[in-house]
Amino acid sequence: MRSLTMKWPLGLRVGAILLSLIATGLIAGCGSDGPTAPPEPLPEPGKLRVTLSSGTAVGAVVLTVSGTGITSPAASGGAELYFDLSGGTLRAVLAGSSLSGNILTFSVPDVKQAASYAVSLQEAAGTSNQPLDTGGVTLSVVR
Repeated sequence: MRSLTMKWPLGLRVGAILLSLIATGLIAGCGSDGPTAPPEPLPEPGKLRVTLSSGTAVGAVVLTVSGTGITSPAASGGAELYFDLSGGTLRAVLAGSSLSGNILTFSVPDVKQAASYAVSLQEAAGTSNQPLDTGGVTLSVVR
């Protein structure tokens, strides 16, 4: 007896192989959208602080804090606060018997963005109301 074998033309065999590889690739690609980015962390509303350090006793400062969403400024340590809050800028005058450490707090939409807030000192006076060199007074915004 003779065996019947069907001979496929070369073009059909190559086409069948390619079709099978493409189908395998499509099936393997289904069900996975690839790596996904982690979700954005949620904002953490809260308060930031302005701290003051100086080798000289400080009785008053005029300062500016800039950044988005600043609200509710409040003096710390019994100091008096006078302020203007407009256009993303807090302009403040703080006066007290001796200012040091935490002198001011303010609310922000996300305390994790503390580095995006900047404080600058315009003027400073000693406890006897004498002008101080602003280079000797350091202000920082901290969480």
